[in-house]
Amino acid sequence: MKRLTLLLAALFVVGAASVAVAGDFHTGVTLVCSDCHVAHYSQSHGYTPGGSIGPLGAGGPHEDLLRDEEVKLCLSCHNNIAWAPDVFGANGGAPGLRQAGGLNAAAGHGLTNDAGYDEINGHTLYSTATPPGAGASAYVPGADGLICTNCHAQHGSATQYRNLLNRGLFTGDNLTYAVGTNDLGKDVFEHAAASYTEADVDFNEPDIRNSSYGKWCQNCHMDFHGQGGDANMGGMAGGVTASNTNPWKRHPVADVNIGTVGATFISSLARYAGVTNKVKVMDSQGLWLGTTPTRP
Repeated sequence: MKRLTLLLAALFVVGAASVAVAGDFHTGVTLVCSDCHVAHYSQSHGYTPGGSIGPLGAGGPHEDLLRDEEVKLCLSCHNNIAWAPDVFGANGGAPGLRQAGGLNAAAGHGLTNDAGYDEINGHTLYSTATPPGAGASAYVPGADGLICTNCHAQHGSATQYRNLLNRGLFTGDNLTYAVGTNDLGKDVFEHAAASYTEADVDFNEPDIRNSSYGKWCQNCHMDFHGQGGDANMGGMAGGVTASNTNPWKRHPVADVNIGTVGATFISSLARYAGVTNKVKVMDSQGLWLGTTPTRP
């Protein structure tokens, strides 16, 4: 077992250059079995190729010989750890402003929410509630509630942004991304490999009337996504509302550009110059104008 451990560590280090091409982790040489699994649910030594891996979780052996039950296993690296994105509560882990908000957890599962990250705010781990705007056929968490692999594949893909893979729960959604050099035909642009900070991630608009990212989110939040004129959105195609005969029900997310006549009462992006914590916008030209010459 010692020999295998050394081999895995060597692969992790040697493969670092090739990881830079793929961008995300949990793929290729960064998909290290022993980070999450243990043989025979036993542990007599530690692993430190990318940082210390925690001890075996209480109550095991766990399904698939995981070191701990799924959510707590994921959070052992993704909560207040310097070398991995911090996804739970306040950002006390990897440096930089993270792209998404912080998760919280439903009561009764041994996780304590940080101040300001209550169950009413954002995605709640273990929650069995119907997602807001779910609609009639959206995916709803099962008996265990919302868990990490409802959205992210633990065995990822170098071609799928943030490992948001089709896991048999969602259909037809593929989030492509470019690393280092932008490709307007892809949905996301990461300025450098494995860049998880908000400043290094921008969103393209390959289809100016659609969004693959929006469609992926729509799998759970169906009624919150659509074009002008859709029954769940209101308005008219192209973002125009005539004499309030069909008023808006929700913000259109596909066919209206901020600052255009079709957006009606939405003014230019220039008003957001210098404002922090802005919502990222999509741009079909990769310019993201309005606040600085090149960034949203």
